[in-house]
Amino acid sequence: MINLHNDIVKAIVNILVMDDPEARLLYLQSINNVSGEGTQNSSPKQKWDYRYNSLIEMAKKYELRYFKLDRGKLWEAVLIAGPQNELYVFFSHKNMKNVIKKGKNNHYLKLLNLFNHELDELKPIYSQMTLPISFEDDDDSSEDLIEQAREMLSMMEEEPSKVYVFAFDHSFVTTVKAFAYNTRQEVVWERDLTELIEPNYRLVLTDDEIYPDTRISNNTPETKKEKKQIVSLKNIK
Repeated sequence: MINLHNDIVKAIVNILVMDDPEARLLYLQSINNVSGEGTQNSSPKQKWDYRYNSLIEMAKKYELRYFKLDRGKLWEAVLIAGPQNELYVFFSHKNMKNVIKKGKNNHYLKLLNLFNHELDELKPIYSQMTLPISFEDDDDSSEDLIEQAREMLSMMEEEPSKVYVFAFDHSFVTTVKAFAYNTRQEVVWERDLTELIEPNYRLVLTDDEIYPDTRISNNTPETKKEKKQIVSLKNIK
């Protein structure tokens, strides 16, 4: 279902969970807290900026488009566009849970899922990641929400063909999964990508002329031909 080369999927997975000690040290130095005894109020944002900026570098390397989505004065999210104009959005498992518990109908993830018309024909699967719809938000009709979604992505020349979510978890065991929702916010596709995680992964920039090798597993897409740079992940039945 996801139209990305194995190397790109692998890079995304590892960027979401990688820990760079050098970047961490530089951050602690910048806030005068090398000892770790002081405050680190900006730490969560620093980690997300590191992920987002690494995703931007990855997108440049593989010649993918990326967009910065303004979510208020204090936050910018990064979206990656695939070769078929599909969008990929990134969340932590904790943030996804907050969206499930507290997210309004006009949360940007729910708005993005409104572009998944083609997935409405797929049968929903049981998932703890299903997003509830609040019927108390009378001010937000379906037409209003669709218009909000279009305005939010006004930087794109065309509406996205589909939207997919990468979610990672750092709680007990590190995991990364990909999800697809229908316009009713129900999960219709899910894939565990945890086996793609590599220890001590480092992002390889374009001018390094070194490319990550491809690992094939039950949880990852298979490459049809090396010449063909785009492959599809099949639906889980």
